[in-house]
Amino acid sequence: MNDKKWLERPIHPALPAISNEVLLFGLIILFTVLSRFYDLGTRVMSHDESLHTYFSWLLYKGDGYQHTPMMHGPFQFHMLALSYFIFGVSDFTARIPAVVFSIATIWTMWYWRSILGKTGALIAGALLLISPYMLFYGRYVRNESFSGFAGLLMFWAILRYFEKGEKRYIYWLTVSLLVNFTSKETAFIYTAQALLFLAFYFIWRITSKAWLEDRAHRGFVVSVAIGLLLIGATLGAGAFVSETALPIAPETMAPANPFDMQSAESQTSATSTLTLVLAGSALLAFAAALYYLIRGYGWSRIRSERSFDLLIM
Repeated sequence: MNDKKWLERPIHPALPAISNEVLLFGLIILFTVLSRFYDLGTRVMSHDESLHTYFSWLLYKGDGYQHTPMMHGPFQFHMLALSYFIFGVSDFTARIPAVVFSIATIWTMWYWRSILGKTGALIAGALLLISPYMLFYGRYVRNESFSGFAGLLMFWAILRYFEKGEKRYIYWLTVSLLVNFTSKETAFIYTAQALLFLAFYFIWRITSKAWLEDRAHRGFVVSVAIGLLLIGATLGAGAFVSETALPIAPETMAPANPFDMQSAESQTSATSTLTLVLAGSALLAFAAALYYLIRGYGWSRIRSERSFDLLIM
């Protein structure tokens, strides 16, 4: 009997609704709750935690809240203030929001079963349970628990939309973005990764369909390839500029050679100009790709199929 059938078997004939899979996942969630809540308020607050708890306490008291990028997004402060309001003010209650989102992150593995498989989802949940990183930040007054939950929810919503094409997954995607962008600046990285994936997947799907003109199809592929190469060159030139840029702080050791400084300045200026030229050329290449897409695939077809739905067709 294979693992899949074993997981689907009830643990006892008298309990047909509780399968081995449900039992194992329930144990994972139980141990997650115990490991996150156990002795939660004992450890002294770190520097970051003290900032977050203090300004959340001010919000709880009614002194208001003013966002500062130094402490990331506002979501955490409002969650902490809500925890203070419901459970009282203590080190334990300050960490409750992080614990709740850490548990929710592992709980999401139940909904990843259609993507990872039942065995894969159980393994992923168990690894998240015992991960030292997940355990530490799941008991820590920072934004990682919120960002981790939002990231998993975002990718799950995208993949499930590909599978089902139902609007509710777009709503879940919206919720994930709201939590992510109000939690931490890493939301831009999460979203950039998702957009890159969607862009490549869109290109693959659109080029695998029948086009009105073969010439336009080839022009689209070539333009996209050139645009990607130019983006890579732009990033490389930008990295070179950042490495060769002159230091902002004044010299405190040996005096700088003014002739070397002039040479470095001219080199940096030339590289910056090259970066702008490469970036502009990349934009032109993608503009050409858009032209070929509209001409060869057909604007009316794009509108009728709705461009995002092309991803799941």
